Amino acid sequence: MFVTMALLAALPVIADDFRVPSANRLDFLTGYLGLTDQQKALAKTIFDAAATATTTAEGQLTAAHDALTAAIKANKPDADLDRLSAAVGVIEGQLLAIHAKAETKFYALLTAEQKTKYDAFKDRTGGGPRGGPGRH
Repeated sequence: MFVTMALLAALPVIADDFRVPSANRLDFLTGYLGLTDQQKALAKTIFDAAATATTTAEGQLTAAHDALTAAIKANKPDADLDRLSAAVGVIEGQLLAIHAKAETKFYALLTAEQKTKYDAFKDRTGGGPRGGPGRH
């Protein structure tokens, strides 16, 4: 029972996090939704592309945070802090867009029955793109 509860608690992360290896995410989604081989192959392509884009954007986000931190420590003017903070926000928006686009493409692959099951799962677990509906 405890193992089942622990697994259920981790499922939203597995289903949503593009940093989780796509094989783990695909195995979960295939079993849970009953994905066909064709759906699984298309989902893998979608998730792999999102993972690559996420990795790139996260590297940019780290650099942007580092620049902002350096500006804070150097007591830079407000205008510099505004510009650097905005750059961080733009990259965070790009990350959200990567996740939303991948979610949209994946959702379009699903049958009506699979969509119902997926929606119910997301509703129960608070799923959705990071920062998007159902996530805070």
